[in-house]
Amino acid sequence: MQGGSPWGDVPDENQPKSEDTGAQGPQPISISDGFAPMNQDTLLTGTTQMPTGQLIYLQPPSSAAKVVGILSVIYGFIFGISFNILSLLGSSELGSSTFIALDVVNIIAGGGMLIGGVMMINYQRRGIILLFCAIALTTLVGVAQISMVDTAYDQMLENEDITQEEYDAVQSVDDSVIAGIGMVILAFCNALCGLIVAIPLMVSNNGLDDSKLFG
Repeated sequence: MQGGSPWGDVPDENQPKSEDTGAQGPQPISISDGFAPMNQDTLLTGTTQMPTGQLIYLQPPSSAAKVVGILSVIYGFIFGISFNILSLLGSSELGSSTFIALDVVNIIAGGGMLIGGVMMINYQRRGIILLFCAIALTTLVGVAQISMVDTAYDQMLENEDITQEEYDAVQSVDDSVIAGIGMVILAFCNALCGLIVAIPLMVSNNGLDDSKLFG
């Protein structure tokens, strides 16, 4: 009786082995199905896309606030301070305390324009508010000065700064017409100044901070 595996799947050791037995390796299994061969110069094509969401563009702030601020500084120094100082000297010679007070208020408003312009150069929003207040103050003072033209001429005649003939020539003109024309010009000029000051607020990238003049 010969020993062996009861299943008969183990070859007999005494059986001569063929030359091909053990020499033939396992059959190769192809795994290239579904994959691009590495040796065929495969290229990835397509376009890059930004992730969905809000895009933020970093840009330098607009120079509108700085330009308007520089103009405000020049206007406040020349017309707001220097011109009203000369007017104050004239009012002092005239001897009218009312005109002196109005000139002082105009000088203060001119200083406010200068300070507000410096704030706008530094991109401070409160500078615009200060300029609006200064423009409104100069408008009120201008209306008061125009309405007191007759008082000024009376005082000039009393101080003999003008002759009677010059005074009569001035009085021959309707005062209401002169006052009306003066107020229209004053309102137009100050409204134009206010519009120029408001330009930085109309620019989207104005660079202004959140500073407040009051509170």
